[in-house]
Amino acid sequence: MNPNEDPTFRTRASLLQRLQDNGDDRSWREFFDRYWRLIFSFARRAGLSEADAEDVVQEVMISLARNVKEFRYEPGRGSFKSWLLVVTKNRIIDVRRRQARWSERFEAMAESPTRTGEQEDHCDPNPSPLDRVWLEEWESHLLQSALAAVRGQVAEKQYLMYEMHVLQEVPLARVAANLQTSAMSVYLAKHRVGKRLRVELEKARERLDPR
Repeated sequence: MNPNEDPTFRTRASLLQRLQDNGDDRSWREFFDRYWRLIFSFARRAGLSEADAEDVVQEVMISLARNVKEFRYEPGRGSFKSWLLVVTKNRIIDVRRRQARWSERFEAMAESPTRTGEQEDHCDPNPSPLDRVWLEEWESHLLQSALAAVRGQVAEKQYLMYEMHVLQEVPLARVAANLQTSAMSVYLAKHRVGKRLRVELEKARERLDPR
């Protein structure tokens, strides 16, 4: 298949380009739907209230609209994920400062880089606590996207067996009893769904972190 005909390739390669070229409402809605929950969850884990986290989502989107034309992927300097982290951390800092609740502890956690086009972020071998929170949220974001894709590809019972046994860590025998199936069926579901999940995780990484 020609890579330009691959929907995953088109999505990965074109969304940022569309935002940079014309920033139409449809493209921004697609971007918002794809990333808002990640930004909101990260802001909540950084200590913000629900209302403040919603403000951060809004301000990140405004900031991205102003700066998206500046984003260029340069090997060794960082990915889209890193760029989005910088923008989001800076908006969280802005909220903290505006509300006069800035603290030395949060400042030490954030260690925000200099804002030069919101992109001065390198791979840090010693990430701050807040950076580690971002990485955890990013991986969770990828997993949820991949799981949603897999759920549409397999039988519902197969997905339930995988969800209970692997994600919820319910013992195999109890899963088999609860779903009135055999232990072998649970094992096979674990193998088959897990294999599809690994494929969808790779697709999610390409789709959600454009290069």
